[in-house]
Amino acid sequence: MRRNLPAIFLGVLWFLCIGTACTPRSDSDDTIEQLWDSHFLKEINIIIPIKTYRSGDTDEREVIRNLTQAKKKILGWAEEFNRQLVHLKLTAFDWKKTINGKNYWLFGLRLGSGSHKIAMITHLDTVPPGGDDWRPFEPRIEKRDYMGVKGMDFLVGRGAIDDKGPAVSAFVVLRSLAKKYDRMAGLDNTTVELIFDTSEETDMATPHYLKDPSVKKPDFGIVFDAMWCVRAEKGIERPVFSIARRNEKHGKLWIGSLNSSPGPTNQIPDTAEAIIKASDPEVLREFHKNVAKEYENYEFDDKDYRRAKLDPPILMRKMVKLVTHVKGAQHGSAPQENRADGANPLVSLMNFLAYLIEKGVLDANAVGTMAEFVKSTWGTKVFGEHHPELLEAHDSVFKSGNGTTYAVTKFMTEAKQARLKLDIRYAIDHHESPWNGKTEGLLKGKSRFKEIFAKLTRHFNRRHKMFPLEVETRNVFAPDIRLPTNPQFTRVNKAYKDVMGKDCNFVGIGGGTDAKGHPELIAVGALFFPRMGPPINFHGRNEGAPLEHLKTSALIMYNAMVNEIEHASPGR
Repeated sequence: MRRNLPAIFLGVLWFLCIGTACTPRSDSDDTIEQLWDSHFLKEINIIIPIKTYRSGDTDEREVIRNLTQAKKKILGWAEEFNRQLVHLKLTAFDWKKTINGKNYWLFGLRLGSGSHKIAMITHLDTVPPGGDDWRPFEPRIEKRDYMGVKGMDFLVGRGAIDDKGPAVSAFVVLRSLAKKYDRMAGLDNTTVELIFDTSEETDMATPHYLKDPSVKKPDFGIVFDAMWCVRAEKGIERPVFSIARRNEKHGKLWIGSLNSSPGPTNQIPDTAEAIIKASDPEVLREFHKNVAKEYENYEFDDKDYRRAKLDPPILMRKMVKLVTHVKGAQHGSAPQENRADGANPLVSLMNFLAYLIEKGVLDANAVGTMAEFVKSTWGTKVFGEHHPELLEAHDSVFKSGNGTTYAVTKFMTEAKQARLKLDIRYAIDHHESPWNGKTEGLLKGKSRFKEIFAKLTRHFNRRHKMFPLEVETRNVFAPDIRLPTNPQFTRVNKAYKDVMGKDCNFVGIGGGTDAKGHPELIAVGALFFPRMGPPINFHGRNEGAPLEHLKTSALIMYNAMVNEIEHASPGR
């Protein structure tokens, strides 16, 4: 950690300009700032309360109804704005397609009708709220200390930073462009498209939209859903480990079930719950009396590990319930941030339960054996430190401290099996083909995890023959890489520099955006420093976005769009 302090200190100094006395520079007119000030808060206060998340217990029909409500609001505002325009109009479009039995839908607005197409890509779906106690659907402004700045204004609510806040900002940008070029009597040969994806957190409609033969791909586009400025995204792997629930002959005390709270695989769960059962009531009472103290005294694989909070154990008829709670950042792409100042409730509980099995307090069964697998394979670590020869990797793009990560995010106890899901974001060395340092886009081929997990499970199963582990893994995306000399990157950087007075800080991230696989698209976002933990809480409880950074990002986006329009019409 100490070796990273100079870089962190310089990053803080670089960052402090934003939201304080430093004023972003811009040679553009003040239309974008005026429109943002007059529209953003009014509209985001309407969009955030609309529940657009999916989880295991949501009705898809209700989700679609809510997304349709958000669409109607946005299109209504667009129609109202059109009354101010003479030569140009914002025109709505809808795209829907069923692929392999799944329904994909996005909608948006277009400005102009020229052959040169530029795009701003956002999404309106969110991750689940993670409980109502933090009032996730009541947008509000709170003062938060952020990167050395005291009392910054933060927009708080589910979607504030991911991605309703950026989406509404992009909508302001589109209207600012409409006003600017309406005064100039048109856009010549350019079409500006604003896309609102409706399933980015789950199935991602935009990649299918861009592959549709009937759709013209953008010549240039900005995905407004990350941070400034993304030059590489890690690969994404989604393994599912399972153990059949057979041969379960219990003695006095055992794990009846273990489940994480509902949510997508890319979100560290809010809670984890274990049910401990017993054949002898006295044994159960004794366990209930001692388990909380045992949990507090248990030594994890790191003496500095911050264990998840355990509720007071509840003694019920023939069972004891144990519930742990999340703390800190919750985005599955950056479990190192959660571990740095928080806790994953599933990781804490599984490690502890595995210890109780090894100690002989609990009988081994399918659920317990899976807990032992997590403890021996990852423990509480997130970079694969327990099996570095197989699981640890970093490289010149995704450097040390930002290499392959493993987030244990979902556990389900089912009638016939126990299942574990991980969110893996991997560096280049975990891909079967290396990067040549010259090409852009997705690396060819698949990941190496099928072979790696086969080795891990064989090794584990030799010691756990009663409850053998099986694995199926899916390579969702390969690593995606941009060169800083990419012409689209150059133009985004120019817009950034025009506003901020310095070059953009190119970053490699674990998050997966709609830019993945499309070198003509550049991922950016309202964050100017690559951290998703408190007080941002990306994908987490108390999600917040610094208002001044949302506004500044909108100004940079506006400049980038103007520059691209002028690039397409040099004689304008």
